[in-house]
Amino acid sequence: MRLDDLKFFKRVAELGSLSAAGREIGLSPSAASSRLSTLEKNLGAQLVSRTTRRTRLTEAGEVFLRHASSAVREMDQARTLIDAAGDTPRGTLRLSSNVFFGRKHILPHLAEYRQLYPDLHLQVDMTDRMVDLLEGGYDLGIRGGPMPDSSLIARKLGGNRRVLCASPDYLARKGAPKTLDDLRHHDCIGFESMPVWYFSGPDGEIAYQAEDPVISGDNGDFAYDAAIFGLGLTVKSLAHVWEDLRDGRLVELLEDFPITRTGNIFAVYPPAKFIPPKITTFVDFLISKYGRPAYWETDYRQAATGASGQGALKSA
Repeated sequence: MRLDDLKFFKRVAELGSLSAAGREIGLSPSAASSRLSTLEKNLGAQLVSRTTRRTRLTEAGEVFLRHASSAVREMDQARTLIDAAGDTPRGTLRLSSNVFFGRKHILPHLAEYRQLYPDLHLQVDMTDRMVDLLEGGYDLGIRGGPMPDSSLIARKLGGNRRVLCASPDYLARKGAPKTLDDLRHHDCIGFESMPVWYFSGPDGEIAYQAEDPVISGDNGDFAYDAAIFGLGLTVKSLAHVWEDLRDGRLVELLEDFPITRTGNIFAVYPPAKFIPPKITTFVDFLISKYGRPAYWETDYRQAATGASGQGALKSA
């Protein structure tokens, strides 16, 4: 039984679709069906119950999936240990990041990183949903906010202070809020993973929830774009909007009531006896690009208007 067959069956189970798993590796529906049938014949058991509408694992398939997944993990770990024995990153680095950080702070630097390590292939998955690194087979993940109790190793990339902000166009129409009570008279941009905004007040933390946001969305880039286009107020990470605040595209509001529950931005990865060079070199590279402290933790007001974040960092 080949390892590729185990990986193929695992993807059938994960996707719930034989044809979708086949397409990932360039198989036609008939070829994918034939490959699964050969696997079932070798095992002497039906693994999948197939209809025209859905694909489900049989009881035997559930049992085989557990052992197939274990075998795939063992082989991946073996390759990781072999890679760790060398000094040069190679293989594939699978990275999970939220959308804004991946687009703004990872993609712009990948060409330079690949020039340093051309034998390493990169797979970057960007989503604002929290993913399980171990279950998803990722080497590395980006996490923002307080780190929960976890067995993952975490290296800080920078702070994650958040600010309430809006565009100059919006403020010209609506004015700037002076107190938290003023928020009731402003247009708020809803973001489903941050439905409540928490501010620090004179008597402690204050929670604010917009009862009727003018517009809502499901990811951080949506809320950012909506604010840039003058649709209302939103809470954003400084790592996302530092350049916009510096250059005047956005304006920080209610500075006497700072946002609480911020935390930091971390690169996280599973513990192992040997951490492969593809992980350590990549994290070290990112830190070298962001600086210590990360440039978005510096005062945007003191940066020269029109300079890039990296330019401001280099001239500091």
